[in-house]
This record gives sequence, C-alpha cells and structure tokens, in this order.
Amino acid sequence: MMGMLCNVWNDFSNWVVGWGDIAFWVVVSIFAVMGLLAMVNFVKLSYNYNKDDKIKWGVLIFALVMFACVGVLCGAKFA
Repeated sequence: MMGMLCNVWNDFSNWVVGWGDIAFWVVVSIFAVMGLLAMVNFVKLSYNYNKDDKIKWGVLIFALVMFACVGVLCGAKFA
C-alpha cells in the first residue's frame, strides 16, 4: 500500500516538474490568488456579521482547499 502511494506521488511529482517554470508559476499564482480572494471575502463577510445572517463557511473551506493545492504543487515541484 505504501509503495503504491509513493509511486503515485512520484508520478505526480514528475508530471508537475515536466510543466516548465512559467506554466507552474501561472498555475500556482492562480490558485494562490483565488485562495486569497476567498479568504478576504470570508473575513469581510464575518466582520460585517449580523445575527440574522449565516457565516459563509463554504468560502473559508474553498480558501483552505486553494492554499492546500498551492502547498501540494510546491511540494511536488521542490521536494
């Protein structure tokens, strides 16, 4: 099981390394900007929170997923 997961990670890492520098930085930048915009939106909605409104937890989860994608891609490229 562990060997299969290591093989999947090695295949994914080789695929990301094969993108080239410009494509990698464009994809990472898009994910990072989307995550930052979602985080700003969540903070803005939470700061103006009324008791009648619900906090938008989906926006926070989306931001965290975008940051996780950036981390995984950077880990695959540089680790």
